Amino acid sequence: MPYPADDRVRLLETVRARRACIDAYVKHKTPASTRLSTVSIVSSAIAAALTAGPALGGTTFAQTVQDGLNLDRPDMVWRILCFAALAVSITAAISANLSKSHDLTSRIAAAEQAGAVLERLQRRLEFPQQGVETDVQEAVREYGDVVAGIPFIPETYADSASSGEPERRRFGLGPSVAVVVAVLSAVLLVAALVGYGVGLARSSSAPGPDPSTSAPEADRPTSSSPSTSASSSPAPEERAGVFAGGTDQGDATLAIVVDGGQASAYLCDGKQLEAWLNGPVVDSRLDLTSPSGARLTGEVTDAVVSGDVVTSTLTTAFRADLAGGAAGVYEATIEVNGAPARIGWAVLPDGTQVGLVNREGVRSEAPPLNTDDLSFTYNGAHHHAVRKAP
Repeated sequence: MPYPADDRVRLLETVRARRACIDAYVKHKTPASTRLSTVSIVSSAIAAALTAGPALGGTTFAQTVQDGLNLDRPDMVWRILCFAALAVSITAAISANLSKSHDLTSRIAAAEQAGAVLERLQRRLEFPQQGVETDVQEAVREYGDVVAGIPFIPETYADSASSGEPERRRFGLGPSVAVVVAVLSAVLLVAALVGYGVGLARSSSAPGPDPSTSAPEADRPTSSSPSTSASSSPAPEERAGVFAGGTDQGDATLAIVVDGGQASAYLCDGKQLEAWLNGPVVDSRLDLTSPSGARLTGEVTDAVVSGDVVTSTLTTAFRADLAGGAAGVYEATIEVNGAPARIGWAVLPDGTQVGLVNREGVRSEAPPLNTDDLSFTYNGAHHHAVRKAP
């Protein structure tokens, strides 16, 4: 039998209101679901990229980035990258769990399906087919079945969604913070890649060490007297000797070995600053560089070398006088607990020693060196050093 027209109208209004709530829910939750999924995927990819360099490149990668970005220690590189990878990994996990806990994907799908069913029901109520009377009671049952499948959408959702209140209450600032963390980590990744590229360029353009400077002690002449002929000075390309001194600023010690057209030097403050430099001597001018980007330029005479030295943390003038005795540059390469370590000493004519142990970028004070037999003890083990000599 036909039902009163006002029942049909009330049901039609109810269907329209519920469809508005469904539309508002889908409109507000779809971007949130997409954002959480995107943040999770992108954060996981960034975390993998951040750890790929230290994992695959090891110490070489860290030292190259250190040189490219002029950092103090290479361990800062992998510490920062690992911390960023940890942050974006947590971000990815939180984003994935938020999306899973709220079951947004399935809820949005259920809401869209319910909206489609209610749309058909609304059309039947608004435009009944000729000769077919829509049973209001049946329509009410159908409406109830649809609403029972979307209990997560309240009847007042459309009103509250207009001000963004449901989404703010449900998610707070979480997605925004996750996006910021992912963006900052991506920027850090780009900076590391740029630093790696710059470090590679610097290392490829830096001159290699002169093989003659690493000759063992037994191969060098027993006499290293700095005296020269009183009648004339040697030509620049024949000049050889050891020079020792320091910087005007920074309290760093410097030892330089000049051997004809090549020179090598060791700069050290005994704390964190050190640089191994090599390069040519042309027309009495030195131009030495290090893999870390340090540079020493100056003029060499029979008695003194003077000029300027530039590192990532120090720019100053220097002076090194011709020195005899045990003065010079000493070097040792050893293994400590399976890890390589490079030790350097700059020794002055009065016997003062300034040096550092560089163990995978972590620097510490060098042990005392016996300049008579070039022996030293480090970490309980006995070792020998090599003196760089012209």
